[in-house]
Amino acid sequence: MIQPKVSLNSSYLSDAKVKGYEGSVGVTKNTIKVNNAIGGISYTNWSFLWNNTAKLPFGNGVDKPIEHMHRLKARITLPYFINDRWFLLTSLSLSSTFEHEMNDSYSGGIFSFASYKINEDHAVQIGAFANYHHVSTLALPAISYSYRARKRDGLQVILGFPRAYIGYHINDMLQFRSGMIFSQSLIKLADESVIEKSGYIEAKDYMANVGFNYELNSNFMINTDILYSLKRDFIIYNSAGIEQNSYSIEPSLGVSIQLKYLF
Repeated sequence: MIQPKVSLNSSYLSDAKVKGYEGSVGVTKNTIKVNNAIGGISYTNWSFLWNNTAKLPFGNGVDKPIEHMHRLKARITLPYFINDRWFLLTSLSLSSTFEHEMNDSYSGGIFSFASYKINEDHAVQIGAFANYHHVSTLALPAISYSYRARKRDGLQVILGFPRAYIGYHINDMLQFRSGMIFSQSLIKLADESVIEKSGYIEAKDYMANVGFNYELNSNFMINTDILYSLKRDFIIYNSAGIEQNSYSIEPSLGVSIQLKYLF
């Protein structure tokens, strides 16, 4: 449970237009994470590849609206077994997501649920998750059904929100999988941002994936996926936290690769 793991993840989403406009953007994302079952820290960098900036509905029409975005995140997970059937898990996180300056970029998150084991294969989970930022706070219920979720042979299923997942182990080393996940974050824009000086962007993403996991040995794993961005929405706020505009980015395809090493 305390055994540390290092993960490196790189992904790319292809160029997609801002809905209703000719301006478009592609995104690369790189994350390094050190964690175990009870906590971890991570750093993520996003790079934005803009096209037709003069035809975007935000920015100054000349400069790239955002070139890079950063996130520093710390997480702690608190598991608790009530009895053979009931299990509680709470995850707390603190993060800073920003373009240049870190001031006023901090947010906190909580994800908590109770799991009831119907039998050795079936379980249900119910709980909630919330992300707090002084500009915007999101709180939603979390509910799911799982089938053989911890097994390493044959079929695995998790159906629910904010995550759905189906996996199938061909053998101990190879697993094919597909799923969908919802995520939300709030980003502090630069003091001299051409979008909104010292403002904020709230991003909401629905991402689907299909791919495989391959364990080379007991310590080293490779994950690869084809990604499909189902829906990407973002809201722009000014420095006082007042909503200015909202936009959507059209669906796009992408790829990702993740390397994990367990010490």
